[in-house]
Amino acid sequence: MRTKTLLLSAAALAAGVVASQAQSNVYSANIVGYVTTVFKSGGKYTLVANPFDSGSNTVVGLVDAALPNKSQVLVWFPSIPGFITATKGSGAWDTNIAIPPGAGFFVKTPLNQATDITNTFVGNIIASPNGGTNRVTVPIGYYLSGTPIPFNGALNDPVGTNQVNLGGALPNKSQVLSWDASVQGFITATKGSGQWDTNLAIVPGAGYFINSKALTNWDQQLNVQ
Repeated sequence: MRTKTLLLSAAALAAGVVASQAQSNVYSANIVGYVTTVFKSGGKYTLVANPFDSGSNTVVGLVDAALPNKSQVLVWFPSIPGFITATKGSGAWDTNIAIPPGAGFFVKTPLNQATDITNTFVGNIIASPNGGTNRVTVPIGYYLSGTPIPFNGALNDPVGTNQVNLGGALPNKSQVLSWDASVQGFITATKGSGQWDTNLAIVPGAGYFINSKALTNWDQQLNVQ
């Protein structure tokens, strides 16, 4: 049976959809994408996010193949609030934490890791195609997330279809913290009078701490033409 498959990269999502097509009137229901991230070497931390539903949304399912022994994954739990850490040793992880689509997490490489590590996330977009909407309820306080649908954008971008929509969703006095892996520190943007003082880029596969001043619904709409 011939099918039509939609294959998205992060760049394709920002501008539209690149499709591979066979002559048929039978179509697949899924939109499959990939996003490549780089984990900094030498015991450094990299803040990333799970941009897709891989079918195995756990530490083992998402990053085990890329990471060597003595690596760590730190997942944020707002209910604590704090991190739970998984450590790899003798080829196995001491805990296999769930990392759902859209969730952010830190990766720490071993001190003796001499080169950066490339990891590719692969999976399904979590909004249904052709008009799908994804809603994330952002709590008050610190919440670690990536863009749930892997759009490219920035905090001061207008709200709309096929847009990140994070900056417009958050109320004034909220903050978004982006991790700079090269200096191992955060860059903080604060919202005031409807605008952000730093127009942080929001990119697929990256994680961000969101500090919202009110319970907020963050909606993203995917419209595939």
